[in-house]
Amino acid sequence: MKKTIPSKFNSGGSVRRKKARYAVKKGASVLFKKSSVIGLLKPRTVKSGSIINISLSGIRAQYTAATAWSKDFDKMSIVTIDKKFTIDNIPCKIISDSNISRLPNGTFVRRCSIKYGNLSDYHKLQLSYFMQEYTIDPNNPTPWHIEFA
Repeated sequence: MKKTIPSKFNSGGSVRRKKARYAVKKGASVLFKKSSVIGLLKPRTVKSGSIINISLSGIRAQYTAATAWSKDFDKMSIVTIDKKFTIDNIPCKIISDSNISRLPNGTFVRRCSIKYGNLSDYHKLQLSYFMQEYTIDPNNPTPWHIEFA
């Protein structure tokens, strides 16, 4: 059974999202990585944040920083707080990045939207599992199945 949560955003007019977004349970983080120039080395972590929601096309994350997030990354990893589940090196691209608020120490709380790149079958399977086990469906709290196109 699929989760069905209508999701809309407003950009001057009401537009329906192509893919529904699902709230993520607390404790799921995203690590943004930059691939090595030398293909033999592992990607290095550039920044980390908390996942706000996830869809079949990408994620929305929140993080703190003194300046805008560097768009200089091309992969991300999703990790649960208990580290029992990790999806490594998901191809991605930042779509938007904006300030939400300023903290007393001068840093900013920021939110960004990230779109998946070309996903392997393995990444699709892992993301499907993550969405099944680590998201919240207020309409139906039972397990569900979701498929990537």
